[in-house]
Amino acid sequence: MNHALVSLACHAYVVAALVYLAYLVRQMGALATTGRVLVGMGLALHGVALFGLFGAQGGRPVGMAQGFSTFAFLLLAIFLVVDVRYRKPVIGAFITPLAVTVLLPGLLLDGGGPLSPDVQRPLLPVHITIALLGVAASAVAAGVAGMYLLMERQVKGKRFGLLFARLPSLEFLDTLNRQLVVVGFIALSVTLVTGAFFSSAAPGFFWAWQSKQIATLVAWAVFAALVSARSFGGWRGRRVALLTMTGFGLLLVSFLSSYDFIHVSGGWR
Repeated sequence: MNHALVSLACHAYVVAALVYLAYLVRQMGALATTGRVLVGMGLALHGVALFGLFGAQGGRPVGMAQGFSTFAFLLLAIFLVVDVRYRKPVIGAFITPLAVTVLLPGLLLDGGGPLSPDVQRPLLPVHITIALLGVAASAVAAGVAGMYLLMERQVKGKRFGLLFARLPSLEFLDTLNRQLVVVGFIALSVTLVTGAFFSSAAPGFFWAWQSKQIATLVAWAVFAALVSARSFGGWRGRRVALLTMTGFGLLLVSFLSSYDFIHVSGGWR
């Protein structure tokens, strides 16, 4: 039943992605409204499925498949909030295809085995959710950064084509990037602290200097430097966009290898 609901949600997301891509070509209000409704319907179905799935597992995430599924859910939830607040549906042309790409492995992969008994703690789902929220916020920030770079290239090259006419202004994209990076940085900071707590439950795993841990720590340092540079150094524009995409790339490396780790030690850091 839960798998069927996620499958239906995925179909809604696919249609929404096509609608938003159509909106990129022709900006009609009906397309924007249809895209929002489809994403909202998909999130409702997806949310019920995740709630039922985690409830059946005692609230604990199991396996990479559920990691991908939850990541896609949070990614689209953040996008929908941004779209409803700022009325910039064109962002959906970049975010919804990414979310569909992320969700498909969640439908195809096995659920995975149970977690180690040493780390089956009540607050572990909170830790994992915050971690995935940080990655999702960073993913949207990276998407916005990519849009900024495309827009900037057209402006500098004085090639005022379709994207220039459709994408939001450079100032808006830079401001939205800053807001999303702050959300991602806060979530990542909480993840590192709680990850150390859960790792301490299994002797020898507090900090093993594995590639996933190093990638997460470096990503945190990149976002910390980015937030500081924006706040105190006045950084804006291209270099901020490039750093955002670099930080997300490091987080992606950590995310793709994290679920094997939590089955052993219970921490995602």
